[in-house]
Formats: sequence, C-alpha cells, structure tokens
Amino acid sequence: MSSSIKTASIATATILSTALLIYQKDAIKAFYTKHRGYKGILQLIWVGDYLPPKLRKSMNELDKVEVRIVKSDQQLEQIEVLIEKARLESVDGSTKLTPRMKNGNSSKPQPQAQVSQEELTNRLFQQYPQLRTKIGIFSNKLDTLAACIDDIKSHSDDEVKSRKKTLSNRIVALMNSLDDMIATLNLEVQVVD
Repeated sequence: MSSSIKTASIATATILSTALLIYQKDAIKAFYTKHRGYKGILQLIWVGDYLPPKLRKSMNELDKVEVRIVKSDQQLEQIEVLIEKARLESVDGSTKLTPRMKNGNSSKPQPQAQVSQEELTNRLFQQYPQLRTKIGIFSNKLDTLAACIDDIKSHSDDEVKSRKKTLSNRIVALMNSLDDMIATLNLEVQVVD
C-alpha cells in the first residue's frame, strides 16, 4: 500500500509540475531571455548576477547616467519656468517681438514703445541674471552627459548598445527643448569654460 501511495504522490507531483510549467511558459521564457539563457541563469545562481563583470560595470554606469538625465529633465523644467516668469514679469510685457516689430514696418501703432531684441535681452538678463548662467550650465551638463554615454564601453552587447542609444536620444531631446526655449528668446548663450 505504501508503494502505491508513493507512486500516486510522485504522479501527482509530476502532473502539477508539468501543469505549472505549461501555465508559466511565458514567464519562464521571459526569465530565460532576460538572464541571457542557461549560462546567464547558472551565473545568476552561482555568482548572484547574470551579467559578466565588464557588462555589469557598463550597465551600472548607464544607470548612473540615467539618474542624471532625470535630474536634467527636472532642471530643464525649472529653466522653462524661469523663462516664462521672466516673460510675464518683464517691464515691457512680452519679451518676444512679432515679425512686424522686428522689421520695423508695422502699419498700426504699437501699444508699447518699439524696443530692439538686444535691448529686451539685456533687460531680461538684468532682471534675471541667473537665467543666462542656468542656461549655460545646463547646456554644459548635457554635453558632459553625452560624453559620459560615449565613454561607456558596450563590449558588443546589444542590450548595452540599446540603452546607450536610448539615453543618447533622451539627451538630444533635452538639447532640442533647450534650443527651442532659447530660440523663443532669440538669445545667444555662451558657455564659459
């Protein structure tokens, strides 16, 4: 009787295990893919990390850059708020000239005295001296982040290459946003080394 109970227990365990494996096949496949196959899974069990040390170093460096990009995104929002605040609080109202005002051929009288873009820029920076500094420092930080990403070795690994490309694209998007903000003010920003 005890051998039939053992056999039944083993059969039940086998059936349950098989059912669980079939039910979780997508999760198992994802785990296998994420951990780079059997070699990665064995390395995860044996060493505690599925990545070889050189790739782990690259991934850790990319993680640090990603945190800095998130902070840069927040800094860009602060700069945007500062620019909007400067526009709203400027002495002459809007700091943006219309094309007619730039060309000086307005046929209708303007409610404000015509002021050159250079004068508006000077007033803006006199009222908000930190604006030019913040823009210059932020631009320099983005360049530094781009250089950090370029310096990270990919070791011909597709995952590292993909992350580098994604982070580089995020930096380009931040640079384009900053350039758009600067273009709205028609400012030339000079980064002091």
